[in-house]
Amino acid sequence: MMKLQELEGARRQLDRVPPSPENWSARLPLLERLDALFSEPELENDPVLNRFYHEQCRRVIAEVRTWRGPGVRLWKLYSSAILVKDETGLVTGFDLNEGCTPACERRTRLRLSPGLVEEFAELVGRMFYTHGHLDHLGLAVADALLMRGKPVVAPGDAVRRWLLDGAVPAEEFQAEGVRCYRGAQRMADKEDVPNSAYAVTFQPGVTLLVRGDIYHWEELKPIYDRIESQGVKIDMMATSPFYQSGPDPVQETYRRFGCGFIPIHEWEFGHRLPVGRGGRATQTYADLYESFRIPGEAGKCAVLAWGESAGLHPTVSTDRREEYEKSIHTY
Repeated sequence: MMKLQELEGARRQLDRVPPSPENWSARLPLLERLDALFSEPELENDPVLNRFYHEQCRRVIAEVRTWRGPGVRLWKLYSSAILVKDETGLVTGFDLNEGCTPACERRTRLRLSPGLVEEFAELVGRMFYTHGHLDHLGLAVADALLMRGKPVVAPGDAVRRWLLDGAVPAEEFQAEGVRCYRGAQRMADKEDVPNSAYAVTFQPGVTLLVRGDIYHWEELKPIYDRIESQGVKIDMMATSPFYQSGPDPVQETYRRFGCGFIPIHEWEFGHRLPVGRGGRATQTYADLYESFRIPGEAGKCAVLAWGESAGLHPTVSTDRREEYEKSIHTY
């Protein structure tokens, strides 16, 4: 069994080197230490990891409650889950789920407690889900929010499939500062899954794009074309680097928008099969460093571990294509 002190020690080291452009290289060895700890066999069923995650959730809840700005701040939770709070005090969630995918052969102990689900439902003002896979969509979280009369938005297919009574289909959702873009996640051996990208503008005018995971260019290009035709300025994108066709989505996004990045979908233990085997689960932190190296070394990427946060800032570049070309030719 893993010792809680090992995880807490790794976290304390990261606290001393917070995410910043100056700390990009210095944080990699510390995140690789987490990679080594997370790689242990049976970790996904170890109550120590579950306890550690619960502690990080409580830390985030406490920080979000007390943060007052200025600006916009983002907190990273398990795998693809993030919370954002802006100067108005509104807390927006994306893909906050209960933990590992609860499929029979993948069932693990890494799950939110009912008490934490309730605390998140009290804290979050609105929730956006990119698609209906249960490593992104939290049924208990969504139900708790809906019981409180708070907006929950998800693709209509997910709303119908999971009987989310009161949730708003993304295809129909309209609100100031929120743009929803229809898309699909192409699965290698299954049917495509409807997937919504959300461009949300927070006070004082910072726009975050969240898309989910697994890209193919035939679906992503029309979304990017619409964003450009609408003149939407993307300042930050929360994204995985997974793709099945076309150009690398990280480099293409950086070329088009010159934005910053928050990587998601690392260490999603429900994808570590068979359960009990060691090694990676989706991508490691070291993998993310390689995938996001160009924007990272340009000071435009923050790789966040569970419970960490980063400020979101407006993009100041006036010539994004020129900036991208300069950065890519330095390697």
